[in-house]
Amino acid sequence: MKRLLPLIAVFCFSILAIRPIFSSGYFPMHDDTQVARVITMGRSLSEGQFPVRMVADLGFGYGYPIFNFYGPLPYYFGGTLYAFGVPALLATKIMFAVGIILPAMTLYAVVSGMLGVPAAVVSSLLYIYAPYHAVQIYVRGAVGEYWILLFWPLILYALAGEVNPRHAYRRILIGAFGIAGAVLSHTLLGYVTVFFLAVGLLVYWLIRIMKRTFAVSVFAAHMSTVLFGLGLSAFFWLPAMWEMGYTSVAGQVSESANYRDHFVCVGQLWSSLWGYGGSAPGCLDGMSFILGKFHVVIFLVSLFVWLWSKPKKVKTVIVAGVLITVITVFLATPLSAFMWQLLPGFAYLQYPWRFLALSTFGLSLLGGVGISVLRGRKRQAVVAVVLSAGIVALNVKWFVPQYTYTTGSDTFESPSDLRWRASKISDEYLPNDLIRPTRESEAVFDTIEARTTLAVSALRESAIDESFVLQAASPMDVVIHKAYFPGWRYFINTAEVIPHIENGLPVVRVDAGQSLVEMRFTDTPVRTTGNIISFATFILGTVILYEQQRKAKR
Repeated sequence: MKRLLPLIAVFCFSILAIRPIFSSGYFPMHDDTQVARVITMGRSLSEGQFPVRMVADLGFGYGYPIFNFYGPLPYYFGGTLYAFGVPALLATKIMFAVGIILPAMTLYAVVSGMLGVPAAVVSSLLYIYAPYHAVQIYVRGAVGEYWILLFWPLILYALAGEVNPRHAYRRILIGAFGIAGAVLSHTLLGYVTVFFLAVGLLVYWLIRIMKRTFAVSVFAAHMSTVLFGLGLSAFFWLPAMWEMGYTSVAGQVSESANYRDHFVCVGQLWSSLWGYGGSAPGCLDGMSFILGKFHVVIFLVSLFVWLWSKPKKVKTVIVAGVLITVITVFLATPLSAFMWQLLPGFAYLQYPWRFLALSTFGLSLLGGVGISVLRGRKRQAVVAVVLSAGIVALNVKWFVPQYTYTTGSDTFESPSDLRWRASKISDEYLPNDLIRPTRESEAVFDTIEARTTLAVSALRESAIDESFVLQAASPMDVVIHKAYFPGWRYFINTAEVIPHIENGLPVVRVDAGQSLVEMRFTDTPVRTTGNIISFATFILGTVILYEQQRKAKR
């Protein structure tokens, strides 16, 4: 109960950050495709597709496997609500709210066990009320980038400190869930998480080997955590890496989104104007990149107080907080330009300021340390209350949208909104050679277009399975207006055919008279492999958990 009541208080404080989301109507954001993605995910789930890869309505109506490449986890949550009848707009808002509040809850649970309850309260509120967090929510609409905040504390919990052999399985599974959740929440930051986790563990174990403190049980626990996490998420990251070349994502890493133009000037971390615009070359951006003056002050004071207390043992949370903050702030600024040329795949991140999400994690971790070294529970509680009030009072002003407008779910569910407005915001997962529409009238509303010499009757239409009866006046080539990706199979009168591809679209030959044309989206070998690895990892984890619990009851 002593830990539950402060947690309830953190939850209540967190509501202030999401209150504008549940006002009537909706609000603008950079990535204004969130409702569309929830709708298409929900429809795909309702059609029995799992894991969901292909959606039908996006990509200007050509359809594309967005969830084969783009972090699907938040949309599984929102899409499931939509599939069960929750209105699309409300399901999306609930998805937002869960991704905003739960990270504070997980950080509280982890830090309270390491530093105590008062420190955990402060760290949690620093986490949720970081100014960049408000940018993610109300300016950019970067849902995956704030959902991933939920999982970083779980990874820290799994890897921090020595492992008690009796409860090692619990840490391993929680950490594996954290790694898998990070990978599934945001593709790019998930890659960053795994990359630095691998580098960090390598350095950590090299140091322990040199100090001759290598421990097999701890090493095995760390490796198991990473492997289980990667195994659980293999159904996503394995095909995402292998099949990315079939999309135009590589073309997005261009002069229009070159990482060299989007570093954060050092002064912007302390003071920069708040705005709802975009990122631009130089130090005058349309949005703010401040870390938060109060956040930085608490971070520095906590570090000073901890050092002044002359600790006998360096805690993992201290090292993690300092390293994460220093490294990620460095990577967000032009000082690290040479590193971006060396680190593999970092050009795909496009915007160095993405690292500020990790910076807020580091700042929040260390923010509670100063309280933890104070003597006396009452003194710690009083300081925590004062700091908590200051954190909320000084930062809640950022957590508001630019404006709201009246709309309903029906607007977002219209074919026009899905196949034109939302599609033109994000089309990078279409084939590179597919010709993009330049106006709404060019968007696709019929998979096979009827014409004078061709009659078309649709028998079945879903994201992964469509069939049509065609009545052709003469033998002819028929263009199927569904973007081609590996895994699509085509049948004419139940016989499989190999289409030829023109501008990213399949073209099949039909004879005069009536023909049954079918198309099915199936798993490629790499997708099947990923599915098997994830399923096997899940079963293995379930069996281990069951056996451990059974032994504990004896």
